[in-house]
Amino acid sequence: MDMLESSDLCAILDVVCHLRMPRSREDLARSIIPRLGKLLSSDISSYTEVNPVTREVAGFIDPAEWRIGDLAASLERFMHEHPVIMHHHATGQDDALRISDFISQRELHDTGLYHELYRPMGVEYQMSLTLPSRRPQIAALVFNRRHSDFSERDRKVLNTLRPHIIAAFDTARFTARLQNRLARQAGVLENLPDGVVVLNGLSRVELWTQKARLWMGKYFPGPARAVGALPEEIAAWLRRQSTVDHGLGAVAPVFYRNIAESQLQIRLIHCEKLGRMLVMTEARFSQSAKPLESLGLTPRQADILLHVAHGRGNEDIARRLGISVRTVQKHLELVFKILKVNSRTAASHIAHSRLQMLQAILMILASGVVGALNTVC
Repeated sequence: MDMLESSDLCAILDVVCHLRMPRSREDLARSIIPRLGKLLSSDISSYTEVNPVTREVAGFIDPAEWRIGDLAASLERFMHEHPVIMHHHATGQDDALRISDFISQRELHDTGLYHELYRPMGVEYQMSLTLPSRRPQIAALVFNRRHSDFSERDRKVLNTLRPHIIAAFDTARFTARLQNRLARQAGVLENLPDGVVVLNGLSRVELWTQKARLWMGKYFPGPARAVGALPEEIAAWLRRQSTVDHGLGAVAPVFYRNIAESQLQIRLIHCEKLGRMLVMTEARFSQSAKPLESLGLTPRQADILLHVAHGRGNEDIARRLGISVRTVQKHLELVFKILKVNSRTAASHIAHSRLQMLQAILMILASGVVGALNTVC
C-alpha cells in the first residue's frame, strides 16, 4: 500500500484546519471541494447527493464550467449502472471507493452511464467518499480524472480525512439549525419595546436586537468594537456580577448609563430558554426631586440625590446648586446614612427605584381615570 509522505500529511493538516471554520453545510462543501481536488490531482470534483430510489440528483461541480443540473438527467437515468452508488446503497460501506474497484475500464465503456455522462466530460476514472446521510439518500465527495486512475495513496488520504470531514459537516448542520432558531427568536425579540442582548458565555454577544445596537452606539460612543463584543464598561460589570450570588427571587442587577436628560437602564436576567440576557430600557430623567423626600430626606438632600442619580459629580452638583463642593459632600454623607448605603451607585439605585415606582403609580391612576372617562362617555 502506498504510504503517505510528509507533504501529504501537511496537506491533510491544512484541509483539517480549514474544516474548523464555521460555515453552512453547502458553503463548507464548496470550500473544501477545490482543496481536495487539488490534493488528489482531480480534473473534475463535485459534492453530489443522489437518491437511488427516486433517482433524484443535487449538488455542484468544480470547475464551474460544469453544472450539476445539465448532467443530472443522465446520472438519474443510468444511476443503476454506477457500481459505487449501487454498492453503497446495498451495503452502506463508507470507505473511499473507485469505480475500478468493481468494474474494468472496458466494462465501464460498455455502459450507457459512460456514453451519456462520463465520455462527454472526458472522465475515465473516479473515486468517491460517502458522508453520513438519511437513507436512501447518498451524499458523496466525488473526484474524477481523465488520464490515470486514483492510487491507494489517494484512497488513504480520503480515508484519513473522512472523520474530520464528517465532524465538520455535522457541525455545519448543527450550526445551521442554531442559526435558524436564532433567526426565529430574533423575529420575536425585535418586536419587543426593550432592547435585548442574548449572551454567549460571560459577556460574548450571541444575538442583539436592532434597538439594542442603536442604544449601544448612542450611550457608548467611541472606536468600533469587535463583532459580538460589548463595551468594556458593561463587560466589566458582568464580570463583577458573576462573583455575586443572585439567589432565587433576587432583584435583577441594573447598570445605568446617562447622557443629557436620558438614561439607559440595563438589567441582567436569566431566561430558561435563551439563557443570560441583557434587557435595555431608555428613560427620561425625572426633573423633580420631590418624590425622593419620601425617603426621609430634606429638600436639599433630595435635590443632591437626584443629581447623583443623573450621574453628575460633586463639582457639577455644587455649580448647579450654587453651593460648595464640601457642602455637597456633607449632604451626601447624611444621605448615605439615611438610606443605609455606602456608595453613590447604591444611592442612585434607590433613587431610580423610587422614581420608577412613582411613575408606575401615576400610570395606573391615569389608566383608571381613562377607564372611568370611557365608562362615563
